Amino acid sequence: MSLTSLIRKIRRPFGEAVRTTFGDVKISGYFAAGRDVNIDNFTVSDSALSKPELRLRKKLLNKILPAWLNEGEYWQGGGEIKFPVRACFSTDHVSNPRRDVHPVHTGSLSRAWKSVDIDQALEASSGKLLILGEPGSGKTRNLYAVMKRAIDSALEDKHSPIPFYLHLSERVDSHKDMATWVTHSARENYGILPSMFTKWLRGADVMVILDGLDELKLRERKNCISAINRFTSEFPTVQVVVACRFNEYRDTGKKINLRASLLLEGVEDRVVLDLVRAGGEALQELRTLLTRDKKFRELVRNPLLLQLAVSLHSAGATVDMARAADKREGLLSAYVEYAERRMQRSGTESGLWLPFIARVLRDKHKVMYCPDRAPVEFLPLEFAKSAERRTLMAAAGCVAVISLVLRGAMVLLAPESPAKPIYLITTIAVPLTYGHLAWLVTKKSVWDPLTSRKTQATMSLLRFAKRAVILSLIQTATVWLFMRIDIDNEAIESFIVVALIGSTIWPALQMTHESSPSDPSEIPNRVGGEIASLIRSTAIVAALVSTAIYVTLSVTFSALEPAIQIGNGLLYDPLINSLFFVAPVALIAALKNGGADLLRRDQCRRIMVRYGYLPKRHGVALEEIRKSSLVIPRRGAFEFRHSLIRDFLARRLPEDMSASEFVPVRSAQ
Repeated sequence: MSLTSLIRKIRRPFGEAVRTTFGDVKISGYFAAGRDVNIDNFTVSDSALSKPELRLRKKLLNKILPAWLNEGEYWQGGGEIKFPVRACFSTDHVSNPRRDVHPVHTGSLSRAWKSVDIDQALEASSGKLLILGEPGSGKTRNLYAVMKRAIDSALEDKHSPIPFYLHLSERVDSHKDMATWVTHSARENYGILPSMFTKWLRGADVMVILDGLDELKLRERKNCISAINRFTSEFPTVQVVVACRFNEYRDTGKKINLRASLLLEGVEDRVVLDLVRAGGEALQELRTLLTRDKKFRELVRNPLLLQLAVSLHSAGATVDMARAADKREGLLSAYVEYAERRMQRSGTESGLWLPFIARVLRDKHKVMYCPDRAPVEFLPLEFAKSAERRTLMAAAGCVAVISLVLRGAMVLLAPESPAKPIYLITTIAVPLTYGHLAWLVTKKSVWDPLTSRKTQATMSLLRFAKRAVILSLIQTATVWLFMRIDIDNEAIESFIVVALIGSTIWPALQMTHESSPSDPSEIPNRVGGEIASLIRSTAIVAALVSTAIYVTLSVTFSALEPAIQIGNGLLYDPLINSLFFVAPVALIAALKNGGADLLRRDQCRRIMVRYGYLPKRHGVALEEIRKSSLVIPRRGAFEFRHSLIRDFLARRLPEDMSASEFVPVRSAQ
């Protein structure tokens, strides 16, 4: 802003209308004295969403977010029991710096609630709520309820914010600005472009739901709370809901700048007993256990553990809690063993691969396990050189062997010709050369970020046609020029012919770059989706390149066959002779466009299976543990039902099998 414009703003008459974000505001009267304040011509501008934003909003609210929410439903197919959890609604655990401006509308609310009413809590806190509780008390369940309520509200009212559930344990850089992390995480989990999400954030068109604060270490937790406070100050109109374990939150000595807190206190003993009695004969053993064991009765006041106990006894599983020194560990052990027995009955080995995954997720502060990427991301560092060597050998061997077999068969079956000895020599030399090139291509990208790939065949063909037309015009002009000059030198003529042939395949070689990687941080849409995209990209580019090379070489050989240099150098008809050059180039193009990544993932998976870090039938095993309610699907990833189950499994892994360092996959940056 220039000095002149600044002075003009300062000298503006008091009664003159000023344009603001909300429209034209005209203030008159003794404003400085605080008397007779009149506001005229106040108009609120409707920041209408563009058509692409409206389409994305509709897709989010009708497909993506409901699907994500349904995936998160606990105990799928089992009819989850909703327990009335006691709660305390107050402002004791939050820091509202402007309570005079933003008071909590308590109204008729009482501090102690016999059952959580998340709608009432959100309304009273104006959408700025902190949810606290013990592990398994239902914090995440209430965040899901917040998200469902926000989705329903946004469907009814286009001005209501869109909810985005994000997990703070994935916030690796504790010094990163919270707004930047939220924007990046929304891209990773929901595929929202940063520019669009930033616009929505500034317009308060989003609700930010943050879980997993307790997963961070103490220092990171403190930094995160400070970052959240800066975020709420920077975006005061954005609704923010945060969940954390009570003890972990209290240990920070800090308070989050929200308007109210909801402390979950568990299920009352009376409610637990009434629920079990209503279960009839199926829960007779559980009813007896609750009557005799006071410690166990106190334990199952926790909603998660009560759900585990009810699920186990309803299924007729044997639960021996009398001998368990730690009741919670005993119940978790019984539930995991029951899930493993179900897996074994379906032919899936349990082994130690599941505890290994749980340990890695816990140590890496990750929530989601992506099956498409795990064989590489979770590969212990000690196997890195072996995996790299096997990947390079597979790539080079694939190209060299296929090229050798095809060229060798064609040369051996070819009729006698002066050029046949030359082809016999190149049958060995050319495959080795292509194999070395494949080695170099793969080595360059062997530890690149794990991504899917996108290929547009139509656009690739259009670009190829454009390049081919331009090249043909240049070649025609060149040939016409040299014919006019009438060069009488075989060496120069041979060079010109070879240059024409070499330049002919240039448009086809350019097609080897026709696919592009997606954002490495974005989660695949479905399990196996990233692998499928790589296979599709590999096949499309290989087909495009091989077809383009075959067509261009066949046309060139046919046009130049009358020339002595070409006619004597062909073993077959031009249409057949072109096949000598198709396969190796197409294979190298396939490696550059996803093939090398496929080989890398396959070799890493084989190593992980061999040493027990992954099951043999990876996909089948994951589906079985999903059915066993140990994990829930998240688009193209899986997430443990609860951190208690994850941490319990992690403790079962022997120390000699744990890995502290993993392969150096290059940064997504």
